[in-house]
Amino acid sequence: MSSVSPESDGTGTPLQRRHGGAGHVPPDLVYIGSYTASAGTSHAITGWRQDPESGRLEPALSPVQAVDPSWIAWHPAGTHLYAASESAAQVLSYAVADGGELTLLASQPSGGADPCHLGVDPQGRFVVAANYSGGSVGVLAIGPDGALRPPHDLVEHAGNGPDPERQGAPHAHMALFTPGGLLYVTDLGTDEVRGYVVDESGRLRHVHTSPMPEGMGPRHLALHPSGTVYVAGELDSTVVACTAEDGRLTPVTALPATAAPPAERNYPSHLECSPDGRFLYVANRGADCLTVFDVADGGLRALADVPTGGRWPRHFALIGDFVYVANQDGDSVTVFRRDPGTGLPQPTGHATRVPNPSCVLAAPGR
Repeated sequence: MSSVSPESDGTGTPLQRRHGGAGHVPPDLVYIGSYTASAGTSHAITGWRQDPESGRLEPALSPVQAVDPSWIAWHPAGTHLYAASESAAQVLSYAVADGGELTLLASQPSGGADPCHLGVDPQGRFVVAANYSGGSVGVLAIGPDGALRPPHDLVEHAGNGPDPERQGAPHAHMALFTPGGLLYVTDLGTDEVRGYVVDESGRLRHVHTSPMPEGMGPRHLALHPSGTVYVAGELDSTVVACTAEDGRLTPVTALPATAAPPAERNYPSHLECSPDGRFLYVANRGADCLTVFDVADGGLRALADVPTGGRWPRHFALIGDFVYVANQDGDSVTVFRRDPGTGLPQPTGHATRVPNPSCVLAAPGR
């Protein structure tokens, strides 16, 4: 593919600087992406207003029509939103108006099949798509108006794993930039986490491959302030703590992803550290719970399994004092109040009906 540099406004000033950071989106807005094909709806991205006292969500914006946005993410300036349109194999870019309304700017191919996650370059130059079925990683440049340009670099992974049903081929599942600009890509199919650098021209430069435990099926990563990286194993229902030396990951500890043995096969999905680094939260599909781990010196100790109040929690977001869990097969986003001392989420009794929710995204800066 051709190499295309990201564009500026002609003055050499990046988009992020020109807009001076976030400010278009009210801080109490929450966006939710939803799978549309199975839900029989075209309302793919919805905007909600968060009640700061109760955590309850109320409709706030006009629904946006798209096809299966499995992941939504902000430009670092908070002025644009990007969505992985999974079954359409596209990446969508939206302008964000004052008040938070979204306007579609462009739709570009992701470079592979079934993009399920997006990483946005901290400098606001590129969006990277992890193509699950394609087993590839595509880079799209961000133009001066925030719209994405066609993909101009694509790296295809190779290899497989021991699970014949899920690991017969590569499956890129997450593209996560560190604050320093290193790009981690998990590959569920090959039991690896690959590290890349995106150069100024938008080319992916492979810097290392970190093997994970065989048959683990690495899905998502969480970065701890200490430098430890936690990896969710979708296929073996584990959480692996890794050291990171020059970005290369070395597994140190593996624990079950749930505090108690699940009654059925369990598939961890998303995981995230609390802002203070004291706790790690893991969403578990099958056990249908949010498992809370105490984090001490990079180690892990399971504290509790908290039922999510819905089926198949695909994603969650920590937003202020609350946790919002997207129960994909339960057609709901449930609300919990998080105790910052114990780390435990407590049910608020609030649940918002959302068909097949896939992703929850807070307003920029939250």
